[in-house]
Amino acid sequence: MEFEAVKAWLTRWTDKRIKNRRFKGILGFTLFPAALIFALTCVYWLLRLFTEQRYAPGNRITCLWITLAILPLMFIGNRLAPRRDLMEERMSGGPAEAAMAHYGAGRGQVIVYFFLWILFTGPRLVDWALGSFKEIRRLKQQDTHSCAAVLWLLVSRYKKVPYEDFEREIPWLDLPTVLPEVTRIPGVLELKTPPTGLGLTDDLRAAIRTGRVD
Repeated sequence: MEFEAVKAWLTRWTDKRIKNRRFKGILGFTLFPAALIFALTCVYWLLRLFTEQRYAPGNRITCLWITLAILPLMFIGNRLAPRRDLMEERMSGGPAEAAMAHYGAGRGQVIVYFFLWILFTGPRLVDWALGSFKEIRRLKQQDTHSCAAVLWLLVSRYKKVPYEDFEREIPWLDLPTVLPEVTRIPGVLELKTPPTGLGLTDDLRAAIRTGRVD
């Protein structure tokens, strides 16, 4: 397969990924205010519900100030919460999935996770949006020519390519620099069994050969 065809595929793949990340970033920042307002509204009415003299004007103002004070704590709590356990496994699928996952753990625990899901949705959307724009910046700085050279050699063979072969076949390639970039492409495999090297999944190999960009 010609090198220029591989490079053209990688360029199209990168452009599409940038567009997708830009859409996600804009969507995250667009939904973030609504999620934040909804969470703060829930906090406010819970405070009103569990405090005495809930209909007194002074109590409303107190609840409002407490709600506003909780706003920065939402972002701090989102940072401190154990991501893998609490945020991803238990809440990534939404309130329904979280409740189902913990149905056997007791109603109180389910309610707590449901409330945390609502509370952290706004900050998580900000993290999601910022991560998307960070990914765009990385993709724009990607050494497409070098990454395409690595993909070209991988596509040219139907088996693992040891790192020594890259140095021999593409002597100008700065492999230590390009390796972190090319391995971020879904379908590029780092193979640890000796001799260590890189490989491609069948799906990625077929996509490059046919010029398909999913």
